[in-house]
Amino acid sequence: MGVIVRFLFMIAVVVLGIVSMWTTYVSLHDSILPEPVVNIPLWDGTLWKCSVMALGMSVAIGIMLFALKVAVIGGQKRLNILGVVGMTIVAFISISFNLDVLYRTADRDFFLRYSNDTMRAVYEGYLAEVTTSLTEKRTELLRQLAKQEGELDAEVKGLRKAPAGYGQYAKQEDYKLTLLQKTTQVELDAVEQAIKVKEQADEVLNGTQPANIEDIDRMQQQLRVICKDLAGPSGVMLPSVVRLESPLFAVFSKIFDWKSLGLKEVFLVIIAFLMDLGDIIGYTLVPNRKRKPAPEEDYEPLLPISTLRPLPGPETVGPPALVEIPSARDVKTPGPEEHKAANDKGVSSSGGERGQRFRIRPR
Repeated sequence: MGVIVRFLFMIAVVVLGIVSMWTTYVSLHDSILPEPVVNIPLWDGTLWKCSVMALGMSVAIGIMLFALKVAVIGGQKRLNILGVVGMTIVAFISISFNLDVLYRTADRDFFLRYSNDTMRAVYEGYLAEVTTSLTEKRTELLRQLAKQEGELDAEVKGLRKAPAGYGQYAKQEDYKLTLLQKTTQVELDAVEQAIKVKEQADEVLNGTQPANIEDIDRMQQQLRVICKDLAGPSGVMLPSVVRLESPLFAVFSKIFDWKSLGLKEVFLVIIAFLMDLGDIIGYTLVPNRKRKPAPEEDYEPLLPISTLRPLPGPETVGPPALVEIPSARDVKTPGPEEHKAANDKGVSSSGGERGQRFRIRPR
């Protein structure tokens, strides 16, 4: 049963590894490494534009993860919670590419909608600032005209310096009003023209939705041609060209936007994670088979030493003699009298014959 389980698990690892390598290749080809491309002819005249760098990197990542899984299956590597974290870090690159392809597959219009919304948000914000600036400028010009008309009317009614009537002071105020009307009219015409240009830009933004990324680029170029005449009257500078993100970074921007995070995003993150590590985590969760204790074997008792026969030979070599070194507590320090008596007898003060320091005994 163990061999069959390992075989089935190896099939699952190979299949999931191939799927993970393909998603990695698609994500790299669409986002980061589209070049260089080699045209490979397939069946029925189909031509595959293969990205060499994307294919090499996807295969390398897939083989690395496959080798780690085989090491775990073969018992060469034990996988605990730290091992799962380590493999997750190693597999993070592949998991990111899986998430990119899965999300764009689940929502095929996501990248087009995301790019369109990103571009539109910039120019809608710019046009809103232009509208605010033009409105304030027109209001200020009309306020100045209204103020001068009020000055003239007050002078004619005799509410200021001279009595009522069209006198000298009234003529001066009328002169100022005439000049202000002429100069203000020029600025008002420019403001009105800018408002019409802004309305044209609104029509472009509110037109048909783009069908591809090229349509978004063309719309942005058209908007920039229209909006370049708004910088002078409004005093608001034209924004920089919006550089559209790659699909991979667009997906990550969506995933890490906590305000718009929903059930679909959480589900796809889990699927992308399990595509690389789900099989190995499932393998480690299966408990090991309990081993049965080995049966007790009957062993013949050892023969006693007395019944053993000595090895044949010309002579029997006995064990080597051991030298016994007396300890300090066993040695008694002799006194002067004992010294003398020992010298007379020819015996050393250590208790043996003169010149003898140790006793030899057999083992």
